[in-house]
Amino acid sequence: MKKIAFLAQKGGSGKTTLAVHTAVAATEAGESVVVIDTDPQKSATVWGDARSQEAPIVATAAASELGRVLEAADQERMTLAIVDTAPHAAPDATRIVRAVDLVAIPVRPTAFDIAAAGSAVDIVKAAGVRAVFVLSACPFRSPEIAETRTVLAEYGLPIAPVEIIDRRAFARAVATGRAVTEFESDGKAATEIRALWAWLKEQMQ
Repeated sequence: MKKIAFLAQKGGSGKTTLAVHTAVAATEAGESVVVIDTDPQKSATVWGDARSQEAPIVATAAASELGRVLEAADQERMTLAIVDTAPHAAPDATRIVRAVDLVAIPVRPTAFDIAAAGSAVDIVKAAGVRAVFVLSACPFRSPEIAETRTVLAEYGLPIAPVEIIDRRAFARAVATGRAVTEFESDGKAATEIRALWAWLKEQMQ
Protein backbone atom coordinates (compact mmCIF):
# COMPACT_ATOMS: atom_id res chain seq x y z
CA MET A 1 0.00 0.00 0.00
CA LYS A 2 1.34 3.40 -0.99
CA LYS A 3 0.97 6.25 1.50
CA ILE A 4 0.90 9.99 0.84
CA ALA A 5 0.32 12.88 3.23
CA PHE A 6 -0.71 16.43 2.39
CA LEU A 7 1.19 18.65 4.82
CA ALA A 8 1.38 22.41 5.33
CA GLN A 9 2.22 24.43 8.40
CA LYS A 10 -0.30 27.11 7.46
CA GLY A 11 -4.08 26.93 7.37
CA GLY A 12 -5.92 27.54 4.12
CA SER A 13 -3.24 26.03 1.92
CA GLY A 14 -5.64 23.60 0.27
CA LYS A 15 -4.55 20.39 2.02
CA THR A 16 -8.02 18.93 2.47
CA THR A 17 -9.19 20.06 -0.96
CA LEU A 18 -6.29 18.30 -2.62
CA ALA A 19 -6.60 15.22 -0.40
CA VAL A 20 -10.26 14.48 -1.12
CA HIS A 21 -10.24 15.33 -4.82
CA THR A 22 -7.05 13.34 -5.38
CA ALA A 23 -8.58 10.43 -3.47
CA VAL A 24 -11.54 10.28 -5.85
CA ALA A 25 -9.32 10.63 -8.92
CA ALA A 26 -7.18 7.76 -7.66
CA THR A 27 -10.30 5.68 -6.96
CA GLU A 28 -11.56 6.31 -10.47
CA ALA A 29 -8.15 5.22 -11.78
CA GLY A 30 -8.52 1.84 -10.06
CA GLU A 31 -6.93 2.35 -6.64
CA SER A 32 -8.56 1.14 -3.41
CA VAL A 33 -8.28 4.34 -1.38
CA VAL A 34 -8.65 5.31 2.24
CA VAL A 35 -8.51 8.95 3.32
CA ILE A 36 -7.26 9.29 6.89
CA ASP A 37 -8.35 12.57 8.46
CA THR A 38 -5.98 13.55 11.29
CA ASP A 39 -7.04 17.22 11.30
CA PRO A 40 -9.11 18.13 14.40
CA GLN A 41 -11.29 20.31 12.12
CA LYS A 42 -12.40 17.06 10.43
CA SER A 43 -13.26 18.71 7.10
CA ALA A 44 -12.47 15.54 5.15
CA THR A 45 -14.67 13.54 7.54
CA VAL A 46 -17.58 15.93 7.02
CA TRP A 47 -17.11 15.57 3.26
CA GLY A 48 -17.04 11.81 3.58
CA ASP A 49 -20.25 11.79 5.64
CA ALA A 50 -21.99 13.81 2.91
CA ARG A 51 -21.07 11.34 0.17
CA SER A 52 -23.47 8.85 -1.36
CA GLN A 53 -20.64 6.77 -2.85
CA GLU A 54 -18.92 4.15 -0.71
CA ALA A 55 -15.45 4.85 -2.07
CA PRO A 56 -13.06 6.24 -1.12
CA ILE A 57 -13.32 5.26 2.54
CA VAL A 58 -12.80 8.16 4.96
CA ALA A 59 -11.42 7.32 8.41
CA THR A 60 -10.91 9.74 11.28
CA ALA A 61 -7.86 9.24 13.49
CA ALA A 62 -5.54 11.09 15.82
CA ALA A 63 -1.95 11.30 14.61
CA SER A 64 -0.97 8.95 17.43
CA GLU A 65 -3.31 6.31 15.97
CA LEU A 66 -2.05 6.61 12.39
CA GLY A 67 0.21 3.57 12.48
CA ARG A 68 -2.62 1.32 13.65
CA VAL A 69 -5.05 2.71 11.05
CA LEU A 70 -2.51 2.29 8.24
CA GLU A 71 -1.88 -1.30 9.30
CA ALA A 72 -5.62 -2.01 9.29
CA ALA A 73 -5.98 -0.43 5.85
CA ASP A 74 -3.14 -2.57 4.53
CA GLN A 75 -4.83 -5.70 5.89
CA GLU A 76 -8.03 -4.64 4.11
CA ARG A 77 -5.98 -4.60 0.89
CA MET A 78 -6.21 -0.88 0.33
CA THR A 79 -3.69 0.19 -2.30
CA LEU A 80 -3.47 3.87 -1.37
CA ALA A 81 -3.74 5.82 1.88
CA ILE A 82 -4.06 9.61 1.72
CA VAL A 83 -3.46 11.41 5.01
CA ASP A 84 -4.92 14.86 5.63
CA THR A 85 -3.03 16.71 8.35
CA ALA A 86 -3.57 19.60 10.73
CA PRO A 87 -1.56 22.83 10.38
CA HIS A 88 0.61 24.04 13.28
CA ALA A 89 1.11 20.58 14.79
CA ALA A 90 4.85 19.98 14.55
CA PRO A 91 5.18 16.86 16.79
CA ASP A 92 2.19 15.20 15.11
CA ALA A 93 3.43 16.29 11.69
CA THR A 94 6.76 14.54 12.28
CA ARG A 95 4.98 11.35 13.31
CA ILE A 96 2.77 11.43 10.21
CA VAL A 97 5.61 12.24 7.82
CA ARG A 98 7.64 9.25 9.04
CA ALA A 99 4.69 6.93 8.35
CA VAL A 100 4.25 7.76 4.64
CA ASP A 101 6.11 7.29 1.36
CA LEU A 102 5.58 10.78 -0.02
CA VAL A 103 4.66 14.19 1.40
CA ALA A 104 2.88 16.71 -0.82
CA ILE A 105 3.25 20.29 0.39
CA PRO A 106 0.49 22.52 -0.99
CA VAL A 107 1.53 26.14 -1.49
CA ARG A 108 -0.70 28.97 -2.57
CA PRO A 109 1.12 31.68 -4.58
CA THR A 110 1.07 34.22 -1.74
CA ALA A 111 3.89 35.64 0.37
CA PHE A 112 2.53 34.12 3.59
CA ASP A 113 2.20 30.64 2.09
CA ILE A 114 5.64 30.75 0.52
CA ALA A 115 7.13 31.83 3.85
CA ALA A 116 5.39 28.95 5.62
CA ALA A 117 6.66 26.38 3.12
CA GLY A 118 10.07 26.35 4.76
CA SER A 119 8.66 24.92 8.00
CA ALA A 120 7.13 21.96 6.16
CA VAL A 121 10.37 21.39 4.25
CA ASP A 122 12.32 21.35 7.54
CA ILE A 123 10.00 18.64 8.90
CA VAL A 124 10.28 16.35 5.89
CA LYS A 125 14.03 16.80 5.50
CA ALA A 126 14.61 16.04 9.18
CA ALA A 127 12.56 12.85 8.74
CA GLY A 128 14.36 11.90 5.53
CA VAL A 129 11.11 11.48 3.60
CA ARG A 130 10.54 12.27 -0.07
CA ALA A 131 8.50 15.45 -0.58
CA VAL A 132 7.10 17.52 -3.43
CA PHE A 133 5.40 20.88 -3.81
CA VAL A 134 1.94 21.40 -5.29
CA LEU A 135 0.76 24.88 -6.27
CA SER A 136 -2.83 25.10 -5.06
CA ALA A 137 -5.68 27.61 -5.11
CA CYS A 138 -3.86 29.60 -7.79
CA PRO A 139 -5.48 32.73 -9.26
CA PHE A 140 -6.18 32.32 -12.97
CA ARG A 141 -3.22 33.38 -15.14
CA SER A 142 -1.45 35.05 -12.22
CA PRO A 143 2.18 36.18 -12.62
CA GLU A 144 2.67 35.14 -8.99
CA ILE A 145 2.52 31.48 -10.08
CA ALA A 146 5.80 31.64 -12.00
CA GLU A 147 7.36 33.71 -9.21
CA THR A 148 6.32 31.11 -6.65
CA ARG A 149 7.82 28.31 -8.74
CA THR A 150 11.11 30.22 -8.85
CA VAL A 151 11.23 30.66 -5.08
CA LEU A 152 10.20 27.06 -4.32
CA ALA A 153 12.82 25.71 -6.73
CA GLU A 154 15.48 26.92 -4.30
CA TYR A 155 14.43 24.16 -1.87
CA GLY A 156 15.47 21.52 -4.38
CA LEU A 157 12.22 19.55 -4.22
CA PRO A 158 10.14 18.51 -7.25
CA ILE A 159 7.25 20.85 -8.07
CA ALA A 160 4.10 19.44 -9.66
CA PRO A 161 3.97 20.53 -13.31
CA VAL A 162 0.21 21.12 -13.06
CA GLU A 163 -1.17 24.05 -11.07
CA ILE A 164 -4.49 23.68 -9.27
CA ILE A 165 -6.41 26.82 -10.18
CA ASP A 166 -8.90 28.28 -7.68
CA ARG A 167 -12.11 27.30 -9.44
CA ARG A 168 -15.69 27.39 -8.16
CA ALA A 169 -16.13 23.75 -9.14
CA PHE A 170 -14.06 22.67 -6.12
CA ALA A 171 -16.33 24.32 -3.56
CA ARG A 172 -19.50 23.34 -5.40
CA ALA A 173 -18.44 19.70 -5.60
CA VAL A 174 -17.43 19.49 -1.93
CA ALA A 175 -20.71 21.10 -0.84
CA THR A 176 -22.54 18.07 -2.22
CA GLY A 177 -20.08 15.44 -0.99
CA ARG A 178 -18.48 15.01 -4.37
CA ALA A 179 -15.16 15.65 -6.08
CA VAL A 180 -14.64 17.70 -9.21
CA THR A 181 -14.17 14.57 -11.34
CA GLU A 182 -17.70 13.53 -10.32
CA PHE A 183 -19.27 16.98 -10.30
CA GLU A 184 -17.97 18.16 -13.68
CA SER A 185 -16.08 15.24 -15.19
CA ASP A 186 -14.95 17.06 -18.33
CA GLY A 187 -14.23 20.37 -16.60
CA LYS A 188 -10.86 22.06 -16.21
CA ALA A 189 -10.71 21.40 -12.45
CA ALA A 190 -11.22 17.68 -13.05
CA THR A 191 -8.50 17.69 -15.71
CA GLU A 192 -6.05 19.35 -13.31
CA ILE A 193 -6.80 16.91 -10.49
CA ARG A 194 -6.41 13.87 -12.74
CA ALA A 195 -3.08 15.24 -13.98
CA LEU A 196 -1.97 15.88 -10.40
CA TRP A 197 -2.83 12.34 -9.32
CA ALA A 198 -0.98 10.85 -12.31
CA TRP A 199 2.11 12.88 -11.39
CA LEU A 200 1.92 12.06 -7.67
CA LYS A 201 1.61 8.36 -8.50
CA GLU A 202 4.80 8.60 -10.57
CA GLN A 203 6.56 10.28 -7.62
CA MET A 204 5.67 7.33 -5.37
CA GLN A 205 7.09 4.69 -7.70
